[in-house]
Amino acid sequence: ILLTSETSGQLWNVCVWDMESGTSVVTFKGGTSAPHGVGVLGQQYLVSASPTKPVLSLWPLHKRDTTCSKMVCPGNVTALEITEDGAYIVAAIAEKIYVWQVCTGRLLSILSRHYQTITCLKSSSGLIVSGGEDSLVIVWSLAKALCEQLEHRAPVTPERVWSSHSLPVTDLHLGVGGHLSRVVSSSLDQTCRLFDVNSGELLCTFVFEVGICSVVLDPAEFRLFAGSSSGSIYAVNLFETPVRRERHITDKKEDQSCQRFDGHEKQVTCLCVTMDGCQLVSGSHDHKVKIWDIFSGQCLRTIEHKGPVTNAKLTMAPPGIVNPDVKYKLPLQPLQRVFHADSQEEGGHASLNILLHGENDEPEKEEDILKPDSEIQMDFKHRSKDIENMDTSESVTLDIPVPVMTTVVSNSSELTKLKNANKELFHFAVSTLLQNKDK
Repeated sequence: ILLTSETSGQLWNVCVWDMESGTSVVTFKGGTSAPHGVGVLGQQYLVSASPTKPVLSLWPLHKRDTTCSKMVCPGNVTALEITEDGAYIVAAIAEKIYVWQVCTGRLLSILSRHYQTITCLKSSSGLIVSGGEDSLVIVWSLAKALCEQLEHRAPVTPERVWSSHSLPVTDLHLGVGGHLSRVVSSSLDQTCRLFDVNSGELLCTFVFEVGICSVVLDPAEFRLFAGSSSGSIYAVNLFETPVRRERHITDKKEDQSCQRFDGHEKQVTCLCVTMDGCQLVSGSHDHKVKIWDIFSGQCLRTIEHKGPVTNAKLTMAPPGIVNPDVKYKLPLQPLQRVFHADSQEEGGHASLNILLHGENDEPEKEEDILKPDSEIQMDFKHRSKDIENMDTSESVTLDIPVPVMTTVVSNSSELTKLKNANKELFHFAVSTLLQNKDK
């Protein structure tokens, strides 16, 4: 399905379209969405950032239930991204990046390195990439952001900082592969730059004749698509020979390495490619969304809007859109505006909650794993009995913590015991598997 938003808000905030027929499936009303401000949360909720208020709007991705709920943020959100597993909401507010845990609403990290407003965010495979008006492109590790700031209370160090652009960054694309992936950035300085995350090198610079407002790669990372401020879309072959560190893309027909899509009258603000790499979707300030056939360059369909298009995003059809009888179970909590480590110190206690994902009709729930009757504690007891009855050549000592009867842990030693027991169980399991394999 295709999700689009535009600035007028006359008919809806976000609309869901059928790619094959071009018809509207369901609409979500209430306000408007900021550029780079629409995301899908766990295939269950649609999240939209308001361009004028410090508010996130959430709707169930459901045909029957389109009730809007609001979550207040510390400031106006300029870019929004949700991790692939739907566990964290990443939002750019001014020059800082805020990371919230969805199931608890806790503010777990605040990333600060930009010195001007952040304009775009991308997240994939445990990485967060941000670009801003300060012309910087910065790569962050999500794991480091969640762990280091809570433990050491020190600012998180970025993985990479690139300052090759001379004007504000307008869009980003983060490929697959985690630390082995590549990042493409577009800027008003008329360039797109291709970076390698692992080495930190600038692999190639693509120089155009106009400013670039949006950029995307196809799933195979074979072509680069760049939407310009003039309305043209350039499709550049990344595997053109001979290989050059800087390539100048012109409008001349003799340039065989570049294909141009003409049809928009104003700047192209958003681009996305289907998973099969056959179709390209573009949104523009000329109030139109166009669907292109990549190989022929023809426009297959045009979807009219009431205002300049700000977002166009492709996603798999959620269960609630396909089957209206599906009920969503993902728990949502209000987003905290105070850093979790600060609130934990003020309260003087720590809590430990995990989200158990249900299957089929089994509801998802939060469970305190320190209760004696919890699934994890019962599993610990069962494993400890099996280990006592097992004859092994190695002596293994397990320190199984005594379960407590409350969800609040007043002493961190209980958490330490749990971590140690889990580590010892892991090492024992690995050694047992290796012994069985040798036999």
